[in-house]
Amino acid sequence: MKNKVLAIFKYPRAWNIDVVYRFSNYYDTEYLYISDYKNKNFTEIINEINNLIKSKNIEIIVFDVDYFKFINFFFIEKINGKIKILVTGDDTDQHEIHSITASACDLVLSHCPLSVLKFKEKGHEAHMISFEISNLKNNKSQKEIDVLFFGVLTPDRKEFLDYITKEGISLKNVGHKEHVVGLPKDELIQLISKSKIVINFSKLKTTSVLNYASGSIYSFHYQFKGRVSLAGLLGAACVSEYSPGQEIIFKEDELPTFFTKEECVKILKKLLKNDELLEKYTNKFTTKVFELWEDKNNFKPIYNAIEKLNHRKVKLIKFPYWYLRIAAKQIMLRNIKLLTLIKSMSQFSIIFSIIRNSNFLIKLLVIFESVLNILWYSFTLTFRLKK
Repeated sequence: MKNKVLAIFKYPRAWNIDVVYRFSNYYDTEYLYISDYKNKNFTEIINEINNLIKSKNIEIIVFDVDYFKFINFFFIEKINGKIKILVTGDDTDQHEIHSITASACDLVLSHCPLSVLKFKEKGHEAHMISFEISNLKNNKSQKEIDVLFFGVLTPDRKEFLDYITKEGISLKNVGHKEHVVGLPKDELIQLISKSKIVINFSKLKTTSVLNYASGSIYSFHYQFKGRVSLAGLLGAACVSEYSPGQEIIFKEDELPTFFTKEECVKILKKLLKNDELLEKYTNKFTTKVFELWEDKNNFKPIYNAIEKLNHRKVKLIKFPYWYLRIAAKQIMLRNIKLLTLIKSMSQFSIIFSIIRNSNFLIKLLVIFESVLNILWYSFTLTFRLKK
């Protein structure tokens, strides 16, 4: 009988199903969304999840932590699980907060090889996981499209794409705006399969780096993107903007890279005018992608890591002030309204527990800010709902 896994996601996103698929090949896997817990505070959500875990004898819990600080160290610590796993697909500008949250877990899974090394540097046990389902079938479609772009269409990406078109390269652009749903997956798969080359951009989609050390200093990081592996799994070559993650696993004759739009066009023209060279790049690239993301190759080391008896954890010296104030705010503001003000005040016991080992000044600041938050947001959120 398979052991049971519960994946706790923030809200429905396309790659959630890919994570469930990976685990379901080895475990009896269920999942839930925090967004489905309406009108529940921090404590109530934890209690309901723990009751579910107990009723179904679930031992392994997977936590989706990206851009949702509600699933923080203190939340994970209170969830009853024998083995706890942090999974991240957007660690590039959130690594500082993720590495602290990961201290409540036995294992870290990230889609980026550079991110994996950064977690290992801090002592966490970490492995690379693919969010692209490796059983996608390349249907050997006729290559009708020279260059394909899909994904969020940022101003920086549009500048590159406009230049590519201006230089006479045939480009199919199915990019979309942020927060707009892109093409259906089946349709996108067909387009990739019909494409000779997929172009990938690796700069962050945001206008500045969001982490706490680099906020408002750097305009972007170079991030490893799933677009690369998806292209390879469907039989297309890929030309990519540089990222250190892809540099770790791909050679230049497998995944050619560029920094500028001029370099990008030079590479595309070189490949498109030489069918033999393009075929050579495509074969080497797709073979490497399959070797890395084929399900047994990708998940077997993760399975072995989960199943071993001893799991090491990183012990923190202390929690930084910024992490405590974020956690406190998320705890206090969950389902806060005037009608639930008294119940929300009861969450102060959790705030006291998370700051108990902090110095007096941090305790004072966190408590003071929590009081202000609960008073301010209980009024503003209540009246906003009435409009």
